[in-house]
Amino acid sequence: MTVDEELGLKDSEPERKRKKIEDSSLGKSVTPDVPEDLDFLVPKAGFFCPICSLFYSGEKAMTNHCKSTRHKQNTEKFMAKQRKEKEQNEAEERSSR
Repeated sequence: MTVDEELGLKDSEPERKRKKIEDSSLGKSVTPDVPEDLDFLVPKAGFFCPICSLFYSGEKAMTNHCKSTRHKQNTEKFMAKQRKEKEQNEAEERSSR
């Protein structure tokens, strides 16, 4: 299950909404003036939590997420990891002097 599905968000299915034309020389549908690699991009506006790797489209959902036990636990783990890395870097600097 994707994050969007988990949150009840569903892409607007851009493939269905794009106007396609039939390319008679290739015998397949193509999207006019759109490079193939752009088909995978979906524009979104909202909030991304890098600690939990979750995206929220609304401010209320983001606020609720920040209050959640899951986010608080992930933040604790993240901060502990940051402290440990900082201590290791400082120890390496001292030993290299």
